[in-house]
Amino acid sequence: MRSVLIYNPCSGQVPVKREINEAARLLGRHGWQVTVSETTRANQTGEIAARAAADGVDVVIAAGGDGTVIEAANGLINTHTSLGVLPVGTTNTWALQMGIPSLNPMHPGTGFARLVAGIEEKLEQPSKINYYRHVILKAAESLITGRTIQVDTGRIGQRHFLMWSGIGLDAAIVERVSNTGKKTLGSWIYALNAIGSGCRYQDAMVTLVVDGRHLAVQTPLIVVSNIQLYGGVMEIGARACINDGLLDICICRGNGFFTFVRHAFKVLAHKHVN
Repeated sequence: MRSVLIYNPCSGQVPVKREINEAARLLGRHGWQVTVSETTRANQTGEIAARAAADGVDVVIAAGGDGTVIEAANGLINTHTSLGVLPVGTTNTWALQMGIPSLNPMHPGTGFARLVAGIEEKLEQPSKINYYRHVILKAAESLITGRTIQVDTGRIGQRHFLMWSGIGLDAAIVERVSNTGKKTLGSWIYALNAIGSGCRYQDAMVTLVVDGRHLAVQTPLIVVSNIQLYGGVMEIGARACINDGLLDICICRGNGFFTFVRHAFKVLAHKHVN
């Protein structure tokens, strides 16, 4: 099994290069030929993935967060090269949705895990309680034991997406997120920016054409989704399926950000009950 492992060192909140190399060695012991390629600039992941596919590589493994995964996927669209994931990013929604062992950045224990990993990095001494190592190696094992499936993608212009595309408040939140904020606060930076952006964000009257029907709605947010999870926590696309040939659309109706918040809590409550 020929594979290229693309590691984004800017992804996530702690350095995991040692763990990435351990994962590559684990795959090697199971007969995989792994070439590790570390990115040095933006948009390089997609370029490396496209070259690997052109060279006939069997699997491209994206080691990073959701941004790294989607970049790699864009380089592999309509090729015979499969996409694997080692979830080491600030957000790992795709891995969580696909059942790949992941460190959920919104989990309360993430802060402690980050502290342990940081201490280990400074001491240059591996620790048995490093949860990042545990998750990365478990994810590598899932590449060995898992199966390959075809999945749908959405497209906006020339770019494809695996998970969702947000219109309105979603874009306003992401626009305000800085790399420094992600390194410091992790996924919580999105929640904080949601509050800040949402309180200032104005709803818009939007006209949509969905399955041939024209809809006019006042909304703060529209999410076109290929998966069920949104942001790793909310099942906005509760009926979405990654390989049914369809995209699901969620329209938050009502006025203001707090309508979206109420909708989110309803989604979470529904998820909890079921």
